[in-house]
Amino acid sequence: MLNVYCKNSRPEKAIDAIIAATADYPDKTLKKWQKIITADSEYVHVLISGEVEIRRRSDELSMFTMRKAGFLGISAIYNRASHMYGLVRDTTIIRTIKRDEFERILSEKNLWSEFSQLLIWYIDVLSKRDDILVARSAYSVVREFLIEINELIVHQNRDINVYDYIQEYTSLARSTIIKILSDLKKGHYIVVEKGKLINITSLPERY
Repeated sequence: MLNVYCKNSRPEKAIDAIIAATADYPDKTLKKWQKIITADSEYVHVLISGEVEIRRRSDELSMFTMRKAGFLGISAIYNRASHMYGLVRDTTIIRTIKRDEFERILSEKNLWSEFSQLLIWYIDVLSKRDDILVARSAYSVVREFLIEINELIVHQNRDINVYDYIQEYTSLARSTIIKILSDLKKGHYIVVEKGKLINITSLPERY
């Protein structure tokens, strides 16, 4: 349920205030499948609109997807390391700002408190991801993602292949995902047609 959790817990006012303070910097349009590299610790990337998937560099695992305004590269400018990058999934508009200029904006506009809220939110989101995935059974992970997929379909009208989505955001083998979903279908807990989640009747806590 990470994408839904991100949306519900994000500090909207803090993010909007920081983005508004960068209005004087030029926008750049990126096309689908372009990468936003955060390894260069001298720059912060401000996502104005679009959709960017955050991937782990070590194994290409999808961590979460940004569908609202936000920032990339913030952690790299302080720890001089980058473990993730952004992959554009739809036409996206960003602003790229040098680190020292970004820090100057925060100081001049008195936005360090808002910036702290942003960092706390990022830590919270990654902690939530660990809570979903680390030391959990394969079924409990699949169950969490089925609930998220249903939320995205109902509230955002997303077209999602349930098998691809779960595999993209977890390290579970596709055969494991297929087996669990097949058993849930046989038990009439879910309805899946042509890879699309049609309905959830109920999901048992245990497999």
